[in-house]
Amino acid sequence: WQDLADYFLPSQSAINTQKLPGTTSGWTDRVYETTPIHCGQVLSAGQRNWLTPSNEKWFDYEVPEFLSAEGREDDKDEASQWLANATEVATREIARSNFYGMMNIDYEQVGIFGTGMIMADEGKKTALNFRQFKPWFLAIEEDDEGVVDTVFREFQLTTRQAVQQFGVDALGEQIRKAWADGKQLSKKWKFLHFCGPRDDSKRIKGRMDGPNKPVASVYISMDDMICVEISGYEEMPYLCSRFKSWGADTCWGYGPAYLTLPAARQINYVEQYTDALAELKANPRFITPDSIDGDVDLLPGGATVVPRDDMVAGAVPKEWMTIADEKAANDKMEGKKQQLYDAFYVNMFTMLEQLADKKMTAYEIAQRLAEKLEQFTPIFDRRVTEFLNPLLMRVFGILYRQGKFGKAPMSLMVPVDGGKGMALAMPVVAITSRISMALKALQNQAIVNTLSVIQPMAQQQPDVLDNFDLDKMVRKLARNYGVTPDLIRSTPDMKKIREARQQQAAAQQAADLAQRMGGTVKDLGSAPKEIQQAVTSQFVGHPAVATG
Repeated sequence: WQDLADYFLPSQSAINTQKLPGTTSGWTDRVYETTPIHCGQVLSAGQRNWLTPSNEKWFDYEVPEFLSAEGREDDKDEASQWLANATEVATREIARSNFYGMMNIDYEQVGIFGTGMIMADEGKKTALNFRQFKPWFLAIEEDDEGVVDTVFREFQLTTRQAVQQFGVDALGEQIRKAWADGKQLSKKWKFLHFCGPRDDSKRIKGRMDGPNKPVASVYISMDDMICVEISGYEEMPYLCSRFKSWGADTCWGYGPAYLTLPAARQINYVEQYTDALAELKANPRFITPDSIDGDVDLLPGGATVVPRDDMVAGAVPKEWMTIADEKAANDKMEGKKQQLYDAFYVNMFTMLEQLADKKMTAYEIAQRLAEKLEQFTPIFDRRVTEFLNPLLMRVFGILYRQGKFGKAPMSLMVPVDGGKGMALAMPVVAITSRISMALKALQNQAIVNTLSVIQPMAQQQPDVLDNFDLDKMVRKLARNYGVTPDLIRSTPDMKKIREARQQQAAAQQAADLAQRMGGTVKDLGSAPKEIQQAVTSQFVGHPAVATG
């Protein structure tokens, strides 16, 4: 991490070295070329703008799957309206909080160090509060499914901060003395926070106070070696995200900076000696005859007097060892820079921004960036499943318990404890950011291409369309294009409309039949009765036997 920070994020390079904040000394000593830093910034800004943009809605809370069952159309509609309001409230409260500021830092950390950590909690001044933590102050553990569910965090608090957070009575003897003294309010103390799943055997059934919540929270004063608080959370407040998996036996993430660290080192090294070369060309070395030592004039237009004999012998001041192949060095630099651009998806994100300025649709963006977006898909999937989904479920839980969403409809309540109680069924999270829509447009492209190919065939042989479920294709196209669920009719509603249309067509056909029959009978005039019966029977499809 220290090596990565030196070249990609020098502002965070005081990891295992002591550096004085607010000065330049020691922070950028290894930086001669800023391409690695720029690449990290582009990746951070790209994820921020295309995954969690602050200027548009990037998620929805949708109804649980069980409400899609036939016969529950009214319940689904009621739940959809309530969850649509919850989405609006959550979007507003996230914007009011410090979320986007913390995410700027987190995206930066994940891109460089491969691992990021955000804590989502209730705020004192706003409904939500978020904090970002550097990985070198953490220890993390995964559960049996590879999800980080246990966090140990080391941190420091001043005497004043410790009293504000825990109360003076909960603290140890050393901190209480410093508080009573009144002269050590700024002294810093070490604390450890443990957060992880609480075993059911250590919880009192039916109670949901701090010590009995499913996620344990324990604070320890490391100076006094005592526990200062035992509490808990309904959901895991620490949200760990990893850019990629190492593919080895470790829970830490792997980012593009690991892959390109050799290139970043070489870029800075080459830039260092090409700078020296430029300085040498501007102020070259000279070999000077000893007869004029100290008399060489290096000023523009300067004149240096050389003895005649030295001139004849060729003993005059000359540049010495200033020839170098600068082009070869620059070509080498460009190759290394391209490695960084590719690893940090610089070309993809800069191209996305250029297309966004042209106000293109998600489908048009996908057409031009299909290959690049497909390369980013694994990263996007991990960010959604490992970070964004748990984050939004945590936000939902906090705001629901605060009463921000209002009373939940009974359609979303499900029995718990064997039917002894009722609890809210958690919604499904749908990510609707621009990059999500662009990735979904790639799926649409396959459908559109298929339909364009089979359309000429269907004109010659209509039953070729029987190979496809066109209803499902249309609904998938609409969802991928971003049509909100409330605008897409449910399957039962669609069937009712079709049945009504068929009934209307049948009624119209019957009316047309009656009109035709009336005219025909009138034209028969005084024809025998048995002939009129036979004609009528032919119209209605039931041949009659003439009698008489």
